[in-house]
Amino acid sequence: MKRLPIAAALAALLLAGAALAESGTVIRATPLKQQPFLDAGTVAQLPASSVIDIVARKGAWMQVKTRDNHTGWVKLLNVRTGGASGGGGLGTVGRVLSTGSSGTTVTTGVKGLSAEQIENAKPNYAELDKMNQYRASTQSAAANARSAGLKAESVNNIAYPRGNSGGQANDPQSQRRGG
Repeated sequence: MKRLPIAAALAALLLAGAALAESGTVIRATPLKQQPFLDAGTVAQLPASSVIDIVARKGAWMQVKTRDNHTGWVKLLNVRTGGASGGGGLGTVGRVLSTGSSGTTVTTGVKGLSAEQIENAKPNYAELDKMNQYRASTQSAAANARSAGLKAESVNNIAYPRGNSGGQANDPQSQRRGG
């Protein structure tokens, strides 16, 4: 019987936390994007000191809602969190329960790729082909070096540690040659 009131109190606290979305302030004028990409369409231009509610986070981006009900994405480095509805107390507890953050710190970095993302990574051969279009030929590179007054200089190869398997497993040159 005692579990029901505790569960109800916890549910109410979680709902209160959800209602108290993490807020922030735009540090510098920034575009509000439709999607979390630099080349996405712009919904609005947010002036510095705009107060926003943070809806979600994705990599280096925050999905936000403005006070005039525009929703979109901004770069997280353009936002200072916890500025609008700070004050501590139950609001802070609600934010910690709903977002994992008290809203009093500023995030200045982006986490790297997850193990799952790395395991599932696949090369994009179309992009590689695009990059290869910009590759300079050996003759062109040599001509540019000569015109800049540069001259060739011999450099010794870097010695790689060799394992018990004959050394080929740790040798990047032999891996590129397929052997």
